[in-house]
Amino acid sequence: MKYFITLLFWITTITLNAQSIENLKIKQNGGEILFQYDLKGSNEDIFKVNFMYSTDNKDWLNVEKIYGDVGDSVLTGNDKNAVLWLDHLPQVTEKLYFKITAEYYTINKEKDGTLSDNVGNTYKWIRLGKNKWMTHNLKTQKSEDNCGAYFNNSNARNACPDNWQLPTDEDWMDLEVKFGVNNEKVKEHGLREINLTELTNAGFSINECNYNASLYPNQKAIAFWTASQNKMLYTGYSDKYFARIIRIDENKISKELRMKTEELNVRCVQSAIYLAKIEADTETEIDLKPLGGVIKHPYTGEKLEWQYIGEAIWQKQDITGSYLYKETSDRCPTGWRLPEKEEWEKLLKEFKPSIKLANHKKVLSDRLSTSGIWSFNLSSDDYWLNTHYYTYNTFWINEKDKGDSEKTMFFLSNKKGKAEWVKKQTNEKAKVRCVLDNANFISKKDAIKKGTLIDKRDSKEYGFVEIDDQVWMSENLSFDLGENSSCRDNIKADCDLFGYMYNIEVVNTGCPDGWRLPTSQEWKYLLINKAANNLKILYPFGGTGFNLLLGGEMMYDEEKKSDFYTANYLFKDGEKTGYYYIDSNGKVELNKKAKKRDFYYVRCIKK
Repeated sequence: MKYFITLLFWITTITLNAQSIENLKIKQNGGEILFQYDLKGSNEDIFKVNFMYSTDNKDWLNVEKIYGDVGDSVLTGNDKNAVLWLDHLPQVTEKLYFKITAEYYTINKEKDGTLSDNVGNTYKWIRLGKNKWMTHNLKTQKSEDNCGAYFNNSNARNACPDNWQLPTDEDWMDLEVKFGVNNEKVKEHGLREINLTELTNAGFSINECNYNASLYPNQKAIAFWTASQNKMLYTGYSDKYFARIIRIDENKISKELRMKTEELNVRCVQSAIYLAKIEADTETEIDLKPLGGVIKHPYTGEKLEWQYIGEAIWQKQDITGSYLYKETSDRCPTGWRLPEKEEWEKLLKEFKPSIKLANHKKVLSDRLSTSGIWSFNLSSDDYWLNTHYYTYNTFWINEKDKGDSEKTMFFLSNKKGKAEWVKKQTNEKAKVRCVLDNANFISKKDAIKKGTLIDKRDSKEYGFVEIDDQVWMSENLSFDLGENSSCRDNIKADCDLFGYMYNIEVVNTGCPDGWRLPTSQEWKYLLINKAANNLKILYPFGGTGFNLLLGGEMMYDEEKKSDFYTANYLFKDGEKTGYYYIDSNGKVELNKKAKKRDFYYVRCIKK
C-alpha cells in the first residue's frame, strides 16, 4: 500500500527518463544465489521489483523468498543487490533461468483524444495532470446541447462510459491547483479564485447552464457532481455529496455540499496513470554437489547425512530428543562430538548473507532452518555447545541460604526466529547437533583410493576402497542367498542397515564375480597392524574409507555400565573357515573355526 500512496505523490511530475534494468549479473556462493543489477530511470521513479525463475525457460515461477533490493518501493540506482537460497526454490536443476521485473506507474503522455458513450455520442478528452477529463458535459441522448444532461447524485455515479468514472473531490482539487487555486485553500469549503481563461484555453468547455435548484443569486454558473460523500455526518448532512460550482462571470469555483436529489451536470474522468513494466533475464549453471554425503552409523547402521561447512563436518540432522547438559556426553556417534562455540561461529559466518540486510538475524535464521542439499535443518529449539568456558551466576534458593551456583553458558538459539547467542542454564533441556572429531578428514579424503562395482547377480552397486595395495569392499555383502543367508534377528530392515549375514556354505560362492573372501592374515593386517589398537580409523570418516559396521549383538558392559556393539566377520584360510570378533570397546579376537549353524557378516576382497 505504501508503494501506491508514494506513487500518487510524485506521479504529477512527468519524467522523460527511460527506465531500464541493466548489468544484471548472477553468482553462486554455495547454496546462495547473489544478483547484482542497475535500475535506471529518474530520481522520482519508484519500482516494484520481482524475481522469477524457470528450469526450462518456458514455465516461470515466482521466487517467494528473496532478500535485498526487491519488493515495493525500490528506488532508481546502480549496484542493487538481492540474494536467495537454492533450498527455498521448489525445483532446482543444473541450469536455472532467472527473470527480474520492475513495475512502475507512469503517465500516458497523450494530451488529448476521443471517447464514445453508450448512446453514440462522441466526446473529446484532454489530459490535465494525472487525469483525462471530458471536455464537455455528459449527455443521455443524441444532442448538440453543450450543457448535456442533468443527473441526481445516485444516477451520476453510474452514468459515465465504460472505464470512465465520476471525479472524486480529490480529482477536482488536483485540477483546481493546476489552474490557480491556492494550495492551502483548496481543501476548504466555499469560494476560491481560479483562472478560468487558462482552463478554457486548455480545452475544458465552460458554458452557462440552467438548474432547478438555486446555486446563488443572479447565478451564471455551471455545476458538477463529485463521487465523494460528506463524511462529517452532522445532522442533516449525511445525504449530501460534494459538488463544484463554477461562477463563470466571477472567475471563482466553489466546493459545496449539495443534496443528492438535486440535478447537476456530469464531467467524467479517467486516470492517465498506468502500470508499466521493464524486465531483464539471465541464466546460470548451478552447482548441485555441495561437499557432503551420506554415511552409516558404525553401530546402528543408521544413515547419517553430513556436510562440510565452516571448516567442520556437521551432521545435517539433530540427535533425536532433548537432553540436560549432563546427558549430552554420549549422544554423538563414535567419532563425533558436541561443537565448540568457535565452530558454531564459523558456521554462522558461512551461512551469513553476502549482502548487508537490516534484518540479518531473522534472515540468517530463515536460511539455517531450510531443508535441502545446501541446508542445515536448524530446528526451532536450542543446541548445547561443547565449551569449557562457563559464566557462574548465583541464584537464590531461599531467603536464608544460597545454593550451589548454577552454570550458564552462551548458547546458539533459534527459538524466537532469530539466529543469535543467548544464555542458557545447564539444568534445562536442549537439542544436540554433532560435528566430526576428525578435523583432518577433508584434507585427506581425496587421498583415499575408492570406486564402485556392480554385482551382476542383482545389479546392486557397492563401494570399494584400496588400502595398501589391497582392494576391499567398503560395504558389507548384501545379496540374498536363501537359506544360507539371514538378517540380524530375522528382521528384514536390519539387512538394509548392515547387509546379510551368511553361514559357511557360501565361502566359495558368496562374493560377486572377481571377488573372494579375505584370509585371516588380510583381516589381521587391517584390524591389528593397520588399526594399531585404534579401530576408529576403520569406521566411517576414519580416513581409510573402509566404513566398518558393527551390526551384530548389542551387549551391556557391567563394569562400564554402558552398551557396546559387536560383529563377527568371516574369513577363509585354504579349506578352513573362521571369523574375527570385533566390538566397540576396541576388542579384536581371532576365532579359527566358524560354526555351521551360525551366521556371519562378509566383506569381500578383490581377487
